[in-house]
Amino acid sequence: MARQLQSARLFQPQRSSDAVVAVAVDRLPRERLRIRAVRFHGARVADGYDGAPQGLAPFAGDAPIAGFGLAERLAGVTALGADFAENVWDVGELASYVAPEIDGSSLDALAGALGVDALAGALGVDAPPDEPAEQVRLVYAALLARASALAPAALHRLTTLLTQAQSPLAELVGQLSEASGGQGGPVLGVDTRELQERLQRPRSIGEPLGKPGIDPDEVEGVLSPGGQFARRFPGFEPRPEQVAMARAVAQALSTPESDAPQQLLIEGGTGIGKSVGYLVPAILFALRNNARIVVSTNTINLQEQLIHKDIPDVLAALQDVQGLDLSRFRYTQFKGRANYLCLRRWSSLMAAPSLSADEARMLARSLVWIDRTQTGDRSELSLRGREPAAFERISASGFAACPGAREGACFYRHAKDEASAAHLVIVNHALLLSDLKVEGALLPEYDYLIIDEAHNLEAQATQQFGFRLTQGTVDDLIDQGAGALQGVSAALRVGALDAGRKETAIRLAEAALTALPAVRDAWRDMMAGLVGFAKQHRRSDEEDDLRILASMRSQPEWSEIEIAWDNFERQLKGVADRVEAFVRDLDSLEADGVPGLEERKGELTQWLVDQAEARERVAGFVSRPDQTMVYWFGGQGGGASLNGAPLEVASRLEPLFSGRQATILTSATMTVRGDFALLRGRLGLESPAELALDSPFDYEKAALLCIPVGLPQPQAADFDTHAASALHDLALKAGGYTMALFTSHAALRSAATALRRRLGPHGIQVLAQGIDGTPQQLIVQFRQQPRAVLLGTASFWEGVDIGNAALKVLALARLPFAVPSDPVFEARSELYENPFMEYALPLAVLRFRQGFGRLIRGKTDRGACVVLDPRITQKQYGRWFLASLPSMRRLDAPLDAVASGVDEWLSAGAP
Repeated sequence: MARQLQSARLFQPQRSSDAVVAVAVDRLPRERLRIRAVRFHGARVADGYDGAPQGLAPFAGDAPIAGFGLAERLAGVTALGADFAENVWDVGELASYVAPEIDGSSLDALAGALGVDALAGALGVDAPPDEPAEQVRLVYAALLARASALAPAALHRLTTLLTQAQSPLAELVGQLSEASGGQGGPVLGVDTRELQERLQRPRSIGEPLGKPGIDPDEVEGVLSPGGQFARRFPGFEPRPEQVAMARAVAQALSTPESDAPQQLLIEGGTGIGKSVGYLVPAILFALRNNARIVVSTNTINLQEQLIHKDIPDVLAALQDVQGLDLSRFRYTQFKGRANYLCLRRWSSLMAAPSLSADEARMLARSLVWIDRTQTGDRSELSLRGREPAAFERISASGFAACPGAREGACFYRHAKDEASAAHLVIVNHALLLSDLKVEGALLPEYDYLIIDEAHNLEAQATQQFGFRLTQGTVDDLIDQGAGALQGVSAALRVGALDAGRKETAIRLAEAALTALPAVRDAWRDMMAGLVGFAKQHRRSDEEDDLRILASMRSQPEWSEIEIAWDNFERQLKGVADRVEAFVRDLDSLEADGVPGLEERKGELTQWLVDQAEARERVAGFVSRPDQTMVYWFGGQGGGASLNGAPLEVASRLEPLFSGRQATILTSATMTVRGDFALLRGRLGLESPAELALDSPFDYEKAALLCIPVGLPQPQAADFDTHAASALHDLALKAGGYTMALFTSHAALRSAATALRRRLGPHGIQVLAQGIDGTPQQLIVQFRQQPRAVLLGTASFWEGVDIGNAALKVLALARLPFAVPSDPVFEARSELYENPFMEYALPLAVLRFRQGFGRLIRGKTDRGACVVLDPRITQKQYGRWFLASLPSMRRLDAPLDAVASGVDEWLSAGAP
């Protein structure tokens, strides 16, 4: 590496143009973008550019452009031309191919991971590495060094894949491949023996010891002043609420097995440190008793925080506990099959004669990674767009009897072995509930369960026990069946089999293949009938969802849908019968004579399971409804779907809770007016122990609650206009630093249009969910450039932690009541005598609390929450929302006075 860094040629390979232009975009609103660029030859900078985007093309000429995320940032600048993306070598994309193990989420992260400071010195570059354009060219040089170190065969294959993916980087990597002397040859594969050595089977934690539980006093000592945490972390501040939580968890875990199973609900306000509060007793208990504890979360962010921060911190503190052998303690994160790469399927797809652009990009990202990863977890890859869907073709899903698993060369098998040998297993709610559906076939046996973010459990259960079928679902099902059948046929043709035997098997496969197109046609006929039916019966043109009731199934026009369904059922059942006969025929073959036969049989077997499940769901929707399910037809046109969800989830969750010695559920928002009744009833918990703990933050000093006087009711035609004006005034006073939460995408889009026009001239950017990027992209951008207004809907009301450096003002456009016509909400409401007071209002209060929780995330934070919905003071039920908030300063005033009051509040807290 050091030898390579000494060469100026690392800045670009030999090409017709001997210059490269490194470009960076200043973090300003899109309307005022500023370009910084440098043209360089080797390590020598020729000239620079600093100006408007329109001048970039003349400056660059025919030289290639290196940048980070330029195509996306400049997509709206029409002066650059529609084909601008074709001229850019994106260093973030290049990193995902040649250095997949490093953090490429931002240019700063990329530069830090690559060590550009050291690189600048090695190349004699005097420019400060924090100058954006210089940073780009140093990152570019470091990545070329990484790429040049790859094996010639890998570079050659990467060039082929990038060409199939239609990536501009194909030209760059192709030149590197030519310089390395890379030649074509056999498709790259993976050394199974090397992988077996990489994936050593872990040791078991041993049999449960059945010793007495842990002492709550000991747990309290760890978290108390002068305790292990305080000694290990000088900035640690003991919190009585955290201690109370830890003691309660210790008591629940330590209940003797002879007693009834323990169920404990703990609401912990923001800032008490809930994860540490349950991890300290959980780790002590699991280690001393050889017990396995499963911890389930709803979000990836919390899982990553537990694995990479909280658990290591707790282990560091517990090193001082006498008699505790932490060297025996093991923990792991475990995910569903679809998250892990299957080596056999990867090799098979790599050898495919043709690939889609998404498949080629996905394989390109995995080419270097596959030889380095210890987990095979797709989260390590920077998959974008439709690439995650392409990953499914090489995932371990549907391969319960894969030979690779038996041989030990299987990432999923290794992950499952790790979970079976761990004291603490971190999963998500989706996997926890999937395990429940298959009666414990996915997770190792466990007697102790901690559910964090427990307020999401009902929604996740609704999704896991429900379904959604679209045209895309059926197309994928048909394509998977066709792909598996074609794969077996191809393997049979080259297999060492008797000619007559081979011909018989291939004929069976072709018979099934020939019948598949009729399935697609039958589905489209049925969906066309449903689209017409829904158009007639929707209550308004604005509604997308139509709940299918028994009365609708008795109408004459429904019989036409049943006829179309019967045709679909017969066509798909006919294909399934042919595939089943084909699989039985394959069972009689000598597998050794047909390469890849076991994998292909596994695909066909899984396809039979998937199609049977699809047929059952469609039958329930059209003709044989399950009385415990809610059915609805969603969307319109090409986005139409058949949907089903359980009317209630409590009965389905009962085995999850009754099968454990102790279950602890925790969240920051579980109670309504101090009562756990709503959550307790929705989850089917009869008499759990309950503990509600307040936040340790001083909200009187931290937060200002503002309620503008004089705004119209939300149902008024001009409400959205007034809301946009309010957001404009607030954002101007705060200089950005504002997030607004909406309950509908239509209202968000309306506000975004109005605010862009009015705030643009003031240099305040508008970032709107569903318009300007994904939620995660918007959060990153808002943190980097907080002189902005961030507009969000559903996913922003919870689980979002932006930080007070960027978020000073939180506006709640409307009280977050569920849409009354939502099919699942409507059906569940019918179970109550007073649906509004018993169900709709408590749900809205919980959502309201979650939204408010985005504002104050740390003890030094200071901000203002503005509620634009006048119902909070003008309706009797508004008191429920106000009572759900912590005690804080409050300002009820006309809008202009509210904006000034927010300005004064923020200024008073400024350093």
